[in-house]
Amino acid sequence: MKYVSFTEDEKSAMFDEIAKLFYNSNFGQASKAEIELMMFNFYLKKMIDVNRKEDDTIDYNQCSDYKISKDLGITQQRVRNLKVKNNLINPIDFDWKLALSKLTENARYDKATKKITLNIPDPNLYLEIQNFIEEHGAYVEKQLNSKILQIRVEYYIELVISLETDTSRNQIIKSLRKKFKENGNEDFVFDEKNIGKTIIESAVDIISILNCIAEFISPANCIANSLIKFLHPFAT
Repeated sequence: MKYVSFTEDEKSAMFDEIAKLFYNSNFGQASKAEIELMMFNFYLKKMIDVNRKEDDTIDYNQCSDYKISKDLGITQQRVRNLKVKNNLINPIDFDWKLALSKLTENARYDKATKKITLNIPDPNLYLEIQNFIEEHGAYVEKQLNSKILQIRVEYYIELVISLETDTSRNQIIKSLRKKFKENGNEDFVFDEKNIGKTIIESAVDIISILNCIAEFISPANCIANSLIKFLHPFAT
């Protein structure tokens, strides 16, 4: 193997796990798929440990589907399928919010369509982000490239607002109501359950929206702070 190297203690622990599939009156009962998934889990956990940064994020460039596929001699699509299956059985702990904030720094924004496009290299990270967005009433637009996540900036703003405390969220909504009123939308109906849709219908400039909510965003909301920094150049 080119990208990982197991210690003697790790090899010993791995053998003990494999032995459980054979030496507890269950010899030969484990399927080929079960054994392959176990071996993949050993490899992936080591790969992630080796490439985990000081801030606890993962360097996805160093443990990409391509590198794993070359190391194991399987297709990149099979690597992605194994990652998803493995995470269902052997969940690997990671902070998807912190990971998303880092990926936002390299996103692309189309001012014409008001869509943010991100490259999400890990399928489990993609699923976590997609699930969170959909749980909050927004949606991501499906792409032919399964690594690409595309979302309207208004729904991205709704996502970061949802990460705030109730107190902060109420302050943000109050500030937005004031902004809409100043913009000549005195009779505008603000739907607190669909903030993204409300922002779209308000027709207020996105940068003005960000400036309006920035003072109420907590320092711990890493995604919001990355989004504000990312969109700042588009103010000019």
